[in-house]
Amino acid sequence: MKTHRIIAAALGLFVLAGCSGNSPKTYSVSGKVALVGGDTQKLAGHHIEVALATDPTVRAAGVIGPDGTFSLETLHAGAVLKGVKEGQYQVRILPADEDDNGTKLKKPPIAAKHFKFESSGLSLQVPTTGDVNLELSPR
Repeated sequence: MKTHRIIAAALGLFVLAGCSGNSPKTYSVSGKVALVGGDTQKLAGHHIEVALATDPTVRAAGVIGPDGTFSLETLHAGAVLKGVKEGQYQVRILPADEDDNGTKLKKPPIAAKHFKFESSGLSLQVPTTGDVNLELSPR
């Protein structure tokens, strides 16, 4: 099973709990991750995930492209919504086992702290005032 489907299913479990049939208002969130002193292309295919600081069950995710770019989407009541609900979010990187083509990926060459919301040191506010730029420390 592809990693992005696993993440979507996991997001669905969090988001579906207590959801109504109405879709929430979402805001477009896109940006770029950079690996300080390293090759950002090595992050391609891995995922960025955000969790609402006041309710960590509200999450959104996106795939990191070869140039470090990403766009976030929210799974709500079984539907993928472009964008993210308003609020302050914690950010982490989720390693993927393989890309969309089934090619195995190496673990991203970033500091382990970036794999957990509590230690990543990364956050973002939605709505944003432009593209989000996140700098990741190397291992």
